[in-house]
Amino acid sequence: MPENLAGKTINRMQRQRLITMLPCFAMLSPEESQELAECMAEVCYAVGEKIVEENTLIDSVYILVQGQAEVVRLIPKSRKIKITSNQAEKIDKVPLAILNAGESIGLNDSGFFSTTGKRTATVIALSNVLVLCLDLKRLHDFFHQHPPLQSAIYACSGQILRAQLIKQSLPFSQLSHERLMWLSNQVEEIYVPPGTVIFEEGDVGDCCYLIRSGQVEIFTKQIDELPHQLAVLQAPAVFGEATLITRATRNATARALSDCDLFKLDYQYLLELLESEKNIARTFMTLMVDRSRPLQNSHVEAHQFTTTDQQTVVILKNPDNGSYFKLSEEGWFIWQQMNGQQTMQEITMALTDEYNVFAPDVVAALISKFAKAGFVTNIKIDDGAYQQKQPIWKRVMLKVKHLLQTRIVIGDADIWLTQFYHKGAFLLFNKISKIIMACIIVLGFLAFALSTSQIIELFRTIHHSWALIILFIPFTLLSVALHELGHALAIKSYGHEVHYMGVGWQWVTPVAFIDTSDMWLDPRRAPRIFVNLAGVFADVLVAGVFSLFIFLIPIGYIQVFLWLFALFTYLSAFRMLNPLQELDGYYVLVDLFDRPHLRKSAVVWLVEEFPNAIRNPEFFKKNIPAILYWLACIVFLLLVSLLVWLIQTFVLTIFGFEPNNFLVTLALPATIGFISCLGIIADVRQQAEE
Repeated sequence: MPENLAGKTINRMQRQRLITMLPCFAMLSPEESQELAECMAEVCYAVGEKIVEENTLIDSVYILVQGQAEVVRLIPKSRKIKITSNQAEKIDKVPLAILNAGESIGLNDSGFFSTTGKRTATVIALSNVLVLCLDLKRLHDFFHQHPPLQSAIYACSGQILRAQLIKQSLPFSQLSHERLMWLSNQVEEIYVPPGTVIFEEGDVGDCCYLIRSGQVEIFTKQIDELPHQLAVLQAPAVFGEATLITRATRNATARALSDCDLFKLDYQYLLELLESEKNIARTFMTLMVDRSRPLQNSHVEAHQFTTTDQQTVVILKNPDNGSYFKLSEEGWFIWQQMNGQQTMQEITMALTDEYNVFAPDVVAALISKFAKAGFVTNIKIDDGAYQQKQPIWKRVMLKVKHLLQTRIVIGDADIWLTQFYHKGAFLLFNKISKIIMACIIVLGFLAFALSTSQIIELFRTIHHSWALIILFIPFTLLSVALHELGHALAIKSYGHEVHYMGVGWQWVTPVAFIDTSDMWLDPRRAPRIFVNLAGVFADVLVAGVFSLFIFLIPIGYIQVFLWLFALFTYLSAFRMLNPLQELDGYYVLVDLFDRPHLRKSAVVWLVEEFPNAIRNPEFFKKNIPAILYWLACIVFLLLVSLLVWLIQTFVLTIFGFEPNNFLVTLALPATIGFISCLGIIADVRQQAEE
């Protein structure tokens, strides 16, 4: 139950400031605001408690002082749904907006603004909430004592209505109170008589519209020039927003079916929001997809198989650009609904009916990704469309960043890789070749270990031997290229395609990359694991060859160079086995357990189920993949600390420095391990929040 405070925790000055922050009371004099402040009572609500309830009569208005509240629409009990982020959690409401301190409840539907006299939504406390409550009788008495104020408040009601209507629209629901009021001043109110065409298909768009009242028909013209109705919109719908994201021409015609009052938003104000408000661009993208009727690219191929835990996985392949999508059973259902006839709302409700999952944000995000990758033919999305009007310094920074992350892509790589494979590279994959390469790897590592003491002496005696480090920097690009070539040839050995590969650099580090997505089409785990390990196999093979040459070439400088390059390649191979990052080692575990989102599921298990598993060991048996993943992470961190200690010992030996206390030598490895653990904790917290 809400608690009415006997005393006053909010002083008079704070009350007056909160009251005058609201546009409808901004014109009050200090004396009048003080009088109104004395009429308000302080009420506390606990987490989860209803502040107001949908369809109840309006008897008071509220101003949030502390805490946060959620505006929701209730769902009938006969149709309960579950939220996707937690499959076990049942809900009976759909969120509409979040209210923060300084915002009001009821001023958009109170006695002098409401047309029905009833609440249109439910407001629930998300945290402990403190509000100032003003019942309508006291408000009526206040206006009765100050007649001029009533007309003044009606004069500013337009801004309040604009702000409240804007807040009901998806892209603006998370705007701060100050930003919302700013935006309400930027929209232009226009009247459109029935039958008026607001814009036509093919027009260049520079604004979007919010419906305040009336109905607007959205239609396109068919081949026979007859109109095909797509939707009939009414308040508080937004339309015409697609051009604000894509900067393309209108893809449909909008016509008023009745007397319409519209709010018009120009592109320049949207641009300012895109640059200053986080997630506005993403939510506008969602709204654009929401209005569309996505149509599948007819060239896309679908490959379906079942994982070891009996989950259906579908791989979509777009032969037009060599891109892929891995879909769950629900994702496959969404794809099947994209027939060019259904809107995102209809697809979302179909998903709810079929799987009892209500996830409009997930549906919109998936359709947006489809559109960007060319899997949808009638939606064009360009995330960088607004960048041309950004400040010069931002565009310069983007270009510099792009330059420091340059990628040189080799298209149609599958053609020459196939030729290279069939002209001789296939011999590397027969049984004899595998035995020979395994021997080179083992003997090479032994040669590397046995030559280490000799190399230490060479470092001490050969003049400028450290300068050789500079010489082998160009060879690092060769190393990463051979790593990716190992993946590519392994893919070809299983008859799959490599659509592109390339080289470049990430800031100052050389990188190489290759598209291995076609291996998703192979339902067998062993080939996918082999392809993931092929790059590491190539690394240790190259390092082994260079290590063997240390004993074959008796020239000191060359021996030091060969040893340094072998060391670099071994370290690169070790780094690629890191399960904490999405590298080869992580994907080996993904394919081993057949868990496409192993890391996320492991984080969820650690955060939500691990405490219960400690009390009930039976829970451990049900989450073997997550447990083994975290064990692999722990083992890797221990190996990293050991490796740091070995390298530290090597460097100290070269310079002739021998610490008297063994514990001193453990300081750096322990620090590295501690920092790595902090990074894991931070990453786990971030993913847990997501």
